[in-house]
Amino acid sequence: MSLEVIELSRGGFLVKTPCGCLQVGAPPETIKDTMNVLGEVPDTFVVPNKIFSVERGVSLADFEFPTYFNFFIKRRPVRIIGFDHQLKTCQHVVREALLGPEVINLVREYPYGINRDLIPNLRAEMEYLRADGLSGKRKAELADMIIPVPWGPNNRVPFGNMALERTKDILKVVDGKEVLAEIPLDISFGANVPDIESTKPFEPPLFGLTVIGSGSGFDTKELTSGFILWINKRGILVDPPVDSTKWLRTMDINPRLIDDCILSHCHADHDSGILQKLLEEKKINLYTTETIMESFIRKYQPLTGLNRSSFMSLFNFHPINLQVPIRINGGEFRFFYTLHSIPTIGFEVYFQGKSFVNSSDSMYDPAIFKKLYERGDINRFRMIELQNFPWHHTVIFHEAGMPPLHTPMQNLINLPESVKKRLYLMHLSDTKIPKDSGLKKAPDGRESSLVIPVAPPPTNEALEYLDVLSHIDLFSDLSIDKAREFLTLVKVEHYKPGDYLIKEGAIGDRFFMIVSGRARVERNGEVFKVYSNNDYIGETSMILNKPRNANVIAESEMRVLTMDKYDFLYFIRGTEVARRMKVVALNREFDTWQLFDDTPVLKYLSPTQRTHLQGIMSREHIEAGTIFAHQGRVRSKFYLVDSGTVALCRDNKEIATGGRGSFLFKIYGDMRRGGQRFSYKALEDSVVYTIDIFEFYHFLEKNPGVFLNLKEVRLRDSIISKDGKVGSND
Repeated sequence: MSLEVIELSRGGFLVKTPCGCLQVGAPPETIKDTMNVLGEVPDTFVVPNKIFSVERGVSLADFEFPTYFNFFIKRRPVRIIGFDHQLKTCQHVVREALLGPEVINLVREYPYGINRDLIPNLRAEMEYLRADGLSGKRKAELADMIIPVPWGPNNRVPFGNMALERTKDILKVVDGKEVLAEIPLDISFGANVPDIESTKPFEPPLFGLTVIGSGSGFDTKELTSGFILWINKRGILVDPPVDSTKWLRTMDINPRLIDDCILSHCHADHDSGILQKLLEEKKINLYTTETIMESFIRKYQPLTGLNRSSFMSLFNFHPINLQVPIRINGGEFRFFYTLHSIPTIGFEVYFQGKSFVNSSDSMYDPAIFKKLYERGDINRFRMIELQNFPWHHTVIFHEAGMPPLHTPMQNLINLPESVKKRLYLMHLSDTKIPKDSGLKKAPDGRESSLVIPVAPPPTNEALEYLDVLSHIDLFSDLSIDKAREFLTLVKVEHYKPGDYLIKEGAIGDRFFMIVSGRARVERNGEVFKVYSNNDYIGETSMILNKPRNANVIAESEMRVLTMDKYDFLYFIRGTEVARRMKVVALNREFDTWQLFDDTPVLKYLSPTQRTHLQGIMSREHIEAGTIFAHQGRVRSKFYLVDSGTVALCRDNKEIATGGRGSFLFKIYGDMRRGGQRFSYKALEDSVVYTIDIFEFYHFLEKNPGVFLNLKEVRLRDSIISKDGKVGSND
């Protein structure tokens, strides 16, 4: 007899057995896959070899929603099978998500000297909403929800009248001596975002919203709730669900338009896309309260394996103070705590005379507010705050999930018609909205973006142009005086699809910086680069005083900032930018772009990241027989092989050889030189690029996603043999 093994579209495996179903691995939202296949969710899970995918920035053991389903719907715990250290991490994550922080102190999150009666007692509110345990005689504890099952002797555990056994990479389902199924324990995360071809890049509004999804984490046919708030044409990701970054690319919304995220609370359907956003390019700005941030750290630091300092260095944390307005992209934000099972914030934002409010997850029920007040769980100030939700805003996003943790639909149906016209529902499927209720769901997708009409601020164009300047890495450290000078030198040009920005062979007379739109770079009739928002073009021929070496053609309507050659050279005079740009231009002449494509661990870098690296690489010719790094000495450089063959030697013994595309490096969790573990020797005349270690760590500080990826790479996996095979024999 053999068992049916189903590979789930989002990753992991479902195994059907006579003793029930079990699942191997649990990437985010696989609950939607199993509900499609089974109509329910397994109650037994096996932890895979890796519990976190560095490449995708997601947990591969996300048991949060399967635990919700089993506990709240089936009234049973889940069994999780794994090694002790894996079980400890998984329990830690689920406990934080389901039960919230053990200690809550909001005093620091409110203005100094505020009346303490205005600070909510979130602990009492959470305890009221906390579900009953399975016995019904007490509040639920983690033991009601999860039963950890460590691997027993010989890595074996019973499963009904069968057993589960594991080797290093394989899980076996056995009945006596018969092996009924073998399932890999190395799983990947499969995306489940629809592929939709867009005809042109997205042009963001001055003020508006683009909804990624408006369904709940249980909806099998809906994308999970999350959206982009646009202010001054810059995006703020609010509670990005898993694979939001892929969704952005699919919708042709340039991720570089978005530097900011708001995290309302630490449930998986709201926080699982945050780390994925880190993998794009530069550090994001993350806005939330200290209480919610501490929960986020407790959930994801153990999964990533980073210490607290390294984890916090992945993003720029901006702590929110309640009742104190803050500015993001020119909008005025005010945050408030909602009524939910764990600490959760909603917010209001005002911009150019219009406004928007997002409830986030929140139980809006005046009858419950009154009951909490009568029980003494909240005071009169908090009751009034909860009752007076700000329904007056231009556009309202309000959740309508499943009670008792979410807002009952009837309370929204009872709202005045004038409110319902401005109200859009989140966290539910279309089928849950009663007909003739006057309610509607928030519309998904870029073409359904909600534009809130506002007059452009007087400084709008200058802000947009300075934003381009700040996103060009080489210019990011320029002084305010240089920024003022920049505005006096640039001109605005417009291009239509098919227009040439640059023609091959022409004299270089201008420097181009893209404000909006997209262009392709062609050489010999082949496209080898694509540039978009905040990319720059055209510096090489001016700095090296050579003709243009490629055609650059607009693929869409484009708005471009240009600077005449001599204005450009005047602008960068006497700065580090001048030296760095010359290095970039020289390295581009040697086609390092193609070298990155030939280097497996670097081929996924964005154009901006590649340009940054080109500015810190030095080209060196190494004669055959030369040892250019010595074992045991303090390492000072990393090496990228362009041509020739180099040997890695340990104790004077050759253990591996590498050719073009081999990257000889090792990243530690903190910035340090360390000792050289190998000697590197040129076996033939070779060309290598050297990168100063501290310069490279500086690059990683600005690109935390690259840091996460490279930290896990073993040297053997970064060596390419002469026949193009990856891996060494060490």
